Amino acid sequence: MARRWKSNKTSSGDDWTILITLVFCWAHSINTLIAAGLGGINRITVTPLEHAQIALRTLWISNFLLITALYTVKISILLFYWHIFYINDRFRKACIGMIGLLSAWWMANIVCVFLIGDPIDSSWKNAARAKHRFDFNSWYLWYCGLSIFFDLAILCFPLPVIRTLKVNTRRKVSIIGIFWLGGFVCISAIVRFVLFYQSIHGLTDFGKNQYSSITNAFIWSEIEPNTSVIAACLPTYGPFFRENGIMPKFIHSMRSTFGMSSTSEHKTSISMQGKAYSVGYLELENATSSKKSTGDIVMERATTVSVAPNSNIK
Repeated sequence: MARRWKSNKTSSGDDWTILITLVFCWAHSINTLIAAGLGGINRITVTPLEHAQIALRTLWISNFLLITALYTVKISILLFYWHIFYINDRFRKACIGMIGLLSAWWMANIVCVFLIGDPIDSSWKNAARAKHRFDFNSWYLWYCGLSIFFDLAILCFPLPVIRTLKVNTRRKVSIIGIFWLGGFVCISAIVRFVLFYQSIHGLTDFGKNQYSSITNAFIWSEIEPNTSVIAACLPTYGPFFRENGIMPKFIHSMRSTFGMSSTSEHKTSISMQGKAYSVGYLELENATSSKKSTGDIVMERATTVSVAPNSNIK
């Protein structure tokens, strides 16, 4: 809706991939909630063996959903970069290369999850007693670590292009800040990694039910993909903060409700192709880009300033 509000554009690839990510996030959350209901909330209501079976089976299912969600959200961000920096051929080739690398990472992990049990159906039928074809814990830690590495790499991906923009340093920093709104995703991924690592090394006494120690890791495995969806969408929300957007209208409505009048409002807008856009997350897309012979991107911005009758800057 934000994209169409901005320029009446139809949905693109990054919109569809983020919707797919959202579906897998919901499926992952539902899987966790069902497991919580079966095993007990706040206190375990089944035997330790039954709880181990529920926890391991849920973890096995969640791997398919979580790996796919983290994969598709990364693809969505790369496709977003693709549209933003469309005139830089080398950057677009780099995006294609990263998409290929992520696809290989996703496929390899899905195959590992599918084949972890021996026989294959044991991961579903009897996960607590299933034989593993390889060290599941080591694989899981490597998978989480690579996901964090890819998140950091994708955050840094546009930096070389932004460095070549013909704008001042302050503007470059603000543009970098737009793309680094997803930094919390990396933090949540690191927290999940640490909690799962601690839960692995806490399973020393199998006479007690210590599978409950992975509860916090499960919670952060919910936080990570869902916040990644929010972070991936934030740069597109600029139109909601325009003069005729939802947020200014909501604020004006609240002012009117509580009898707060605004005699003068300072509004800065960007004149672009005959339209006025409020300064927001879309300032990079709203800038006019032209390609020089050196391949640099030139950002040309025009700011419209009008003087009100009372000589205040409007």
